[in-house]
Amino acid sequence: MKKIFSWRIFISFGLLLSFLMLLVSGVILYISPPGRVANWTDWRMLGLTKNGWINQHTIFSFTFAILSVFHLFFINWKAFLSYLKTKASRSLKSPLELFVSLSLAVLFGFGTYFSLQPFSAVIDFGDSVSGSWEKRGEQAPVPHAEAMTLVELARQPGLGGDADDLKAKLENAGFTVVSVQETLAAIALRNRTTAEKIYRYIAPQNSGMRKLPSDGFGRKTLGEIAEDNGISAVSLQLALRQKGVDADTVMSMKAITEKNRIGMTELREMIEGMISR
Repeated sequence: MKKIFSWRIFISFGLLLSFLMLLVSGVILYISPPGRVANWTDWRMLGLTKNGWINQHTIFSFTFAILSVFHLFFINWKAFLSYLKTKASRSLKSPLELFVSLSLAVLFGFGTYFSLQPFSAVIDFGDSVSGSWEKRGEQAPVPHAEAMTLVELARQPGLGGDADDLKAKLENAGFTVVSVQETLAAIALRNRTTAEKIYRYIAPQNSGMRKLPSDGFGRKTLGEIAEDNGISAVSLQLALRQKGVDADTVMSMKAITEKNRIGMTELREMIEGMISR
């Protein structure tokens, strides 16, 4: 009598489909933009966001692992054990293949960890493709601004400090906002738009570049500059970090330029642009 359902065929097809999904999701995640860009612009590929592809990759990884266990130890366990015994016996008699396999595994692991070629080239290529997405879209005012509430956003440079005012601006623009404790991402999701577009309605208008005095600028700390201009020192620090400038709030402007190897004028103009938003 013919079997109605074959577990062997079911698991084989499951492994194939899981492998294909892992391959597709892996390639997409390899070239996807950084999270701060993907979440800010609601980046999608084939209809899924980056988090959507991460979830797919995770679930199908577990599916592949579970099906592999069933395939090896429940469906083909006798053949598998016999194969292992045969290979183990051959490896002991002729250890060259085993040694080469172990050496390659160690080489791949250490080569990736220490960024050696050609492994670093593969990683760098992925990073370059991933980074290219950032040039196509507008950057967030601070990293992961989409995860900030209106209260937290109000403390950012140029946003006035009044979360209720930001809420009113969005409501006047036709968006539904439940409370000032909502994140930009939650507001965007409810209104079926992106965090980037929501932010445009509360972004400070550029009413001219604010100039910082050059006298004594080098001696002032980042915290003092922020306090003089009525903004959060941490926000200014994060904004600089997004531009590739590493600075502590207690560091002087001179120390920041020396640490990051940039000119004093370049740093001052960079900060002026941030406080003029």
